[in-house]
Amino acid sequence: MTYDETRAGMRPLPSIDSVLAAHGAGKVLAAAVVALLRGRFRKARPPDLRDLNAHLLRDIGAHGLILQPRDPLL
Repeated sequence: MTYDETRAGMRPLPSIDSVLAAHGAGKVLAAAVVALLRGRFRKARPPDLRDLNAHLLRDIGAHGLILQPRDPLL
């Protein structure tokens, strides 16, 4: 059995032609360039070990690690 019924909140994605007609080629191109470059310059920071509890520290093998208190200026 397949579920063919679509949800009321889901709409099909607009075609590129309708987006270009609604917003203009310059804005669409600028949005595309920004979307392509956004992920390249932003890197996720690794989680801070001071925020992990003792159970998780033991699981990753850092249970003997002495953590310095967090500097409020950083």
